Amino acid sequence: LSLQSASQVHGGQFAVGFVDGSVRLYDVRTPETPVCTMRPHTQKVERVVGIGFQPGLDPAKIVSASQAGDIQFLDIRTQRDAYLTINAHRGSLTALAVHKHAPIIASGSAKQIIKVFSLEGVQLGTIRYYSTFMAQKIGSVGCLTFHPYQLLLASGAADAYVSLWADDNTQAR
Repeated sequence: LSLQSASQVHGGQFAVGFVDGSVRLYDVRTPETPVCTMRPHTQKVERVVGIGFQPGLDPAKIVSASQAGDIQFLDIRTQRDAYLTINAHRGSLTALAVHKHAPIIASGSAKQIIKVFSLEGVQLGTIRYYSTFMAQKIGSVGCLTFHPYQLLLASGAADAYVSLWADDNTQAR
C-alpha cells in the first residue's frame, strides 16, 4: 500500500495506489474484494506516489501518478489503458494534488519543481527555484494539497518549509 484517496461524491468509495504500480478501487460495502483493479504504471520505477478522484460528479475518473514521472488519467468503467498520459517529470515525481472543485492538478518532484496542469493535460504553470537575491528556495517536494475552494496550492518540502502558492492573475480575497 502506497497511498489512498476517498471519493468526494460517493463517500463509500476509495482508491488505493500500490508500490507495484497498480491502482485499486474499493467500496466499503464490499471490503474484501476490490471493485476494480488496474495497472497503469508499468515502467521500471513504478510506485504510485499520488492518487485522487477528478473533480465533478463523475466518481469513475481517477488521476494516478508514479515515481517514474508519469501521470495517468483513468476511467474505471472501461478498465483499459489510461485515456490520457502526462510525462510530467523524468523519474523524480514525489507528490500529486487534485483540486476538489477546479479542473487542475499539480505535481511535485525531487528536483525542486512543481508543475500545474489542466485535466486535459495542458501545462498551466511551473514553480521552480531561481537563484536570485530574495528568491525562496524550494526543497525536494514531499507533499502537495490544494485549498478546497480557492486556487491556492500548499507545498511541503524536505527542507522543512511549507509554502503557499497562488496564481498571479487571482484576486486576493
